[in-house]
Amino acid sequence: MSSYTLGIDIGTAYTAAAVWRDGRAATVALGDRTDTIPSAVLLRPDGALLVGDAAVRRGVLEPERLGRGFKRRMGDPTGLLLGDESFAPEVLTGTLLRWVVETVTAREGGPAAHVTLTCPAAWGELRRDLLVAAAGEAHLTDVGLVAEPVAAAVHYAALRRVETGAVVAVYDFGGGTFDAAVVEKTADGYELRGEPGGDEHIGGQDVDQVVMNHVAATLGRAWTSLDVDEPAVRHGLAAVREAAVLAKETLSQDVEATIPVILPGITREIRMTRGELEGAIRIDVLRTIDTLARTIESAGLAPHDLDAVLLTGGSSRIPLVSELIAAELGVPVVVDAHPKYAVCLGAALTAASRLSLPAGAPIVTPAPGPETAPPVEDLSHLLAATDDGAAAAVQADPRALGITAPVDDVVAPVAGTRLALRYLTSKDTLEAHWTGDSRRGLRVALVVVGVAVAFIAGLSALTFLRP
Repeated sequence: MSSYTLGIDIGTAYTAAAVWRDGRAATVALGDRTDTIPSAVLLRPDGALLVGDAAVRRGVLEPERLGRGFKRRMGDPTGLLLGDESFAPEVLTGTLLRWVVETVTAREGGPAAHVTLTCPAAWGELRRDLLVAAAGEAHLTDVGLVAEPVAAAVHYAALRRVETGAVVAVYDFGGGTFDAAVVEKTADGYELRGEPGGDEHIGGQDVDQVVMNHVAATLGRAWTSLDVDEPAVRHGLAAVREAAVLAKETLSQDVEATIPVILPGITREIRMTRGELEGAIRIDVLRTIDTLARTIESAGLAPHDLDAVLLTGGSSRIPLVSELIAAELGVPVVVDAHPKYAVCLGAALTAASRLSLPAGAPIVTPAPGPETAPPVEDLSHLLAATDDGAAAAVQADPRALGITAPVDDVVAPVAGTRLALRYLTSKDTLEAHWTGDSRRGLRVALVVVGVAVAFIAGLSALTFLRP
């Protein structure tokens, strides 16, 4: 079997992966029903770790043991409390990474020749180093890092020819955060321009909450009187939240959606219109566009200097987003063929630049775009179906995209020592022998020694003062 490369996009809310082999990149089905899994880890009472969908399912009744959003906490020294144990964000990230890598390895019949991880463009050295530490916890060795907007631009270039010197602004409205960056096509690859921007307090989950708030306002006292400690209520609320996410996605295609609510004492269908949703999120969307405008300005450019604004992230499909960008900035807007997977597909293509392509291998060249780009261009018609049921695929190789030098930065992870991982099943469970932070024992020892010294000093002082 031929070598393959792996691109992994660990998002604040969801994680996705894609493989590249023989000129074709395709997403990997990680979740129960979608190609993504929640970026979630749960610590069971017996010390085993659950990852992804399994963690979220069990977390309905044990929320105090569930860890989510740890990517956002990278660099926070306090860690996340799961049950009675505190976990560093990079350890939880490494646990999730290990599960993804092992899952892909099992399905592909062997390890990847090269793995590329994505990270926000705005991350500094500290957070990037912590992601490298997470790769070490996952026992990865041959790893590259690439900025998420660069990976998205690489995927865009696989669908539509991008000339050298072209500049694209990437508007990434992800599940947990918003990020903006400017990417330029160079003679041998892609690079960032200016200072990336973003907002860690705006994301698709906030839009989900808007739908949940609409449900709560419609139900009134029937909603507020629910006993959230009852298991039946917790399961029902989890189902309502899933329906709210589906309603949000439906409103990107239709003008209205319904949210079924089945709870103890409540059986209703709540109707929500696209206008109601867009009215509730308009201010937040305008904030993201302001951030995008400042990011473009930091690159020394005006909006009219851009070839396009590329929309990625699942919530970027909300029609209001492209409408306001086109109206506020007056630039062509391109909706990625599959915004949820653009980054991981681009990462897989980026990783492929590390492989030596065989001489004479065919080059799949993206079709040229129209001479005059429309205000909003949807590339979903270019989405290819995959034979194995994965959601997204693209035919391309690095040379066709103008990548003649590696785009990612190779790093050297150190194998993790704080978490010993052993699988219980190949599906969704890890058993972790958590030994805690070794520094905690040192701190305790120092405190004990300090107290003892102070006690002895006090006794000596009393002896000296005694007449």
